[in-house]
Amino acid sequence: MNNNALWIILQKLRIPLLVIIVTYSVAILGMVLIPGMDDSGKVYHLSFFDAFYFVSYMASTIGFGESPYAFTYEQKLWVSICIYITVIGWFYGLGALVSAVTDKTLRFEMMKSRFRKKVKALENDFVIVLGYTHVNVEIIKKLHMANMEVVLIDEDEEKINLFMLEELKRDVPVMVGNALLTETLQYAGILQNNCKGIIALFENEEHNFRIAILTKFLNSKVKVVAKSTYDDISKSILDTDIAKVINPFEVFSKRIDVALRSPYTLVLENWIYGNSDLSEKPLYLPDGKYVICGYGRFGKALQLKFNKYGIEHVFIDAKRLAHHTMIEDGSFVRANPDDKDILLDVGIKEAAALIVGTKNDIDNLSIVITAKKLNPNIYIIARENTMQEVSVFQAADIDWLFMIEQIYINKASMALVNPVKHSFLKLVLKQEESWVKSFINLLKNQVGINPLLERLDINEESAYALYQELQDGVDIEIEVLLCSLKNRKERNPALPLLLYRKGKKILLPNNVNLQIGDQILFACTRESLMEIELIASNIYELHYAKYGQEKENPILRKFFS
Repeated sequence: MNNNALWIILQKLRIPLLVIIVTYSVAILGMVLIPGMDDSGKVYHLSFFDAFYFVSYMASTIGFGESPYAFTYEQKLWVSICIYITVIGWFYGLGALVSAVTDKTLRFEMMKSRFRKKVKALENDFVIVLGYTHVNVEIIKKLHMANMEVVLIDEDEEKINLFMLEELKRDVPVMVGNALLTETLQYAGILQNNCKGIIALFENEEHNFRIAILTKFLNSKVKVVAKSTYDDISKSILDTDIAKVINPFEVFSKRIDVALRSPYTLVLENWIYGNSDLSEKPLYLPDGKYVICGYGRFGKALQLKFNKYGIEHVFIDAKRLAHHTMIEDGSFVRANPDDKDILLDVGIKEAAALIVGTKNDIDNLSIVITAKKLNPNIYIIARENTMQEVSVFQAADIDWLFMIEQIYINKASMALVNPVKHSFLKLVLKQEESWVKSFINLLKNQVGINPLLERLDINEESAYALYQELQDGVDIEIEVLLCSLKNRKERNPALPLLLYRKGKKILLPNNVNLQIGDQILFACTRESLMEIELIASNIYELHYAKYGQEKENPILRKFFS
């Protein structure tokens, strides 16, 4: 318990303790002063110790008998008075104690003290998550799978209580507090060296900006992952140089862009995020007119892509709805998109695709049902705001489901767990479709349709053998890690995708000498991953993979010689 909690207890119990002390003192003094009589009839006075001993058990458990001799009537009268005095004192003291223990401020200070101790005891890298939401719980699960600890802060005590019911692999230190305060972030461990990131996905995006600013000044080494769908706030957050901005509307508009120019790239992206394997068929968007229900930030992001490719489109949005339907330059209709007549007016029967992107999931489903009745063959792209309705959306037979919450989960966890994977994805998105198609075939032929994506760090902890050899100046090529330990001449089903070295990114590295500090992203099977890790960490396996012969063990040689 810290000093604040102790001070609160002392303050709450100060008067009750004084009352108990006074009642005990009066009772003890009376017992000492009132004369008694021993077994031989002589007058005696209780010592202070005898009086203290008797009053102590008399005040709490009446019935242990009179000590050391039977009391006179004067003593019995005083004892009777003391019983009521001390009992009243104890009741008052116990009531005050219960009141102090249940005091909200004291409970907060005690919780804060336990929280700080747990955070300081964290040995692994950890991430501070702000707020208990379904999205954040899924992110926490992904962080735990990557062997990262998590600290959670939420201002609502009820939400903290609900979080305690979640089934998680690891214990998560939790605290009720305002995450926008510097003091709260310091309690959460933002100043500790093993604090690697903060996740701020507040609906109020100005709060996310404030978190980025506070983190910049408290510990600039901590990476912030923040939600931002407004251009001005996104720019301000990015200016801090430590934040990763997640804008789901921008993400989806980029995926539309990729689908239009390079459908195979989406196959690769979905595999990287773990949403599907490499056997997935590429997604080809239909040619023709697109009807988009919902404008706002979502529509603005899409409009740029449609204009870029010269795709005919029309937006329907009820914002600032006039008394009659208004059409502006043939591409925007101010009306209720769930109106059958409006859909017919904009040409839903002739349209190639419908994109439903309002804020309300029920409205989105209703529009999809209406549109399918009018045009059963129309291609449907739908926005799902919360994953709680995912089963309903899947039952609606939607061609492409755009899940807002899933984007937050994927982007936030990847940015903190495996930033090298994110760097690889960014490089892939810049490639031509022919390159991506060839690369997918290469992966499927060499590794399989669903390879693991794992990172190897060349440091003393993760790759001891490599680290020692490189420190001694030995040249080791990246291909050494791919050798089979059963037969060095054979190659394990694995492929190095990216080598990250001091800010430099090498895509599909080949014939590259390794250096201390390198980070390598592999596509591999579980078995090949085990052999890669063995070669990197075991000096005997590394020697065999590099030279093709067993390394002598000096201890065994001495033993058998």
